[in-house]
Amino acid sequence: MPDAETATMTFMVSPTSTASASAGQPKRLWSHLQGCVDWLLAGPRPQPGDIQNELLQQRTNKTKTVVVAVFASLLIATIATALTGAAWAYAWMLAELVLGSTRIFLLVKALARIKADPRAAANVTPVWAGLTSVILISAGCYQCVGSGILPLALMAGIGLANLVGGIASRNAGTPRYGILLICILTLPFAVATILSPVPFLFLIGLQTPVYTAGMIFLLLENHKILLDLHHSEHNNRQMAHHDLLTGLPNRALNLKLFSELLAGPWPEISSTASKLTVFCLDLDGFKGVNDRFGHAAGDAVLVAVADRLRASVRDADHVCRLGGDEFVILLPDISDREAADIARRIVARVSEPFAFAPGGRVGASIGLASSPRDGTTADELLSAADRAMYEAKRRGKGGFVIHSPGAEIAAFAPMVKAPALAC
Repeated sequence: MPDAETATMTFMVSPTSTASASAGQPKRLWSHLQGCVDWLLAGPRPQPGDIQNELLQQRTNKTKTVVVAVFASLLIATIATALTGAAWAYAWMLAELVLGSTRIFLLVKALARIKADPRAAANVTPVWAGLTSVILISAGCYQCVGSGILPLALMAGIGLANLVGGIASRNAGTPRYGILLICILTLPFAVATILSPVPFLFLIGLQTPVYTAGMIFLLLENHKILLDLHHSEHNNRQMAHHDLLTGLPNRALNLKLFSELLAGPWPEISSTASKLTVFCLDLDGFKGVNDRFGHAAGDAVLVAVADRLRASVRDADHVCRLGGDEFVILLPDISDREAADIARRIVARVSEPFAFAPGGRVGASIGLASSPRDGTTADELLSAADRAMYEAKRRGKGGFVIHSPGAEIAAFAPMVKAPALAC
């Protein structure tokens, strides 16, 4: 009896397990396929995500190369049709018309997408279209050699050589993919010439692998040159837009971020969030640390403060260093209450002692200004936040002030009592 129950239970559970396994198979298959694509489009050495995306986008910028390649392959197919009149030649010519038009359309679309957003992830659809086109051309050139017509075979070989040169140039950012395309184009052609009954045509087949190896080496050299160029440009951008000591965005990038954030969509009228809140932050007691412990300790304090500021804000916020011990923090789409909570957290974190200099403690005075209440431009917001920051210092340092008309009057007309905004 227990055996019968076990058998019944097994029968009942088995369909569910089978269904779950069947449902998981497509996901695993897609995951493996995506992994193969990622490997194929990657270079010999892993690269940062932004550089890898730039290398992928580099293919899209060479539209003229693709147009010439499409025209050249269509020309070969047309001549093959005229010389042979065979069904395979007509099919090849028709396929070249459809696939070539599709490739150009996808390329133009991808190029427009990159121009609209240079940081957008590269589209891999043109990659699959290119691979399909190369397979088609390789099969057509194989048939050209098999036709036994010597001028057609030679024309196919010259056309493949031109295409391989373009591939070595255009796919310098994706060497594995480029090597695959070169091999698909040349190796079947080499086999066809070696097996051809046309006298001495096999000599071309013997030479083709040597030519293929040379183009692969050229492709790898182009990849190294292109990679060095992208790394140099990346380092130059980093130095131009980031503070060398802390790695935070500098004054130039701060203004760029201001423009981007202020140009974005405005919150709804019913929302309590401001479009952009700006913190002007100045360290209290930093000069004393420099004088007592030296400039090396002062630099270490600035690096540690930068880390604490990053840890105190949201992922969407931007911490910038304008110079010395002055920092600016940009907080998009945030309410006054949330901004005040972050300001309190910053004041508390910055005032904590440093392990490398326990006696070298600093504080933070912060001024807050929000758009559109305190201004709609970078200059207006920075001026308002700067006034509020000096009001925070006047009230005793180690706190923050939210800018308001009352805070302005307190700063410039002492006879008017300022509202208690500092915390």
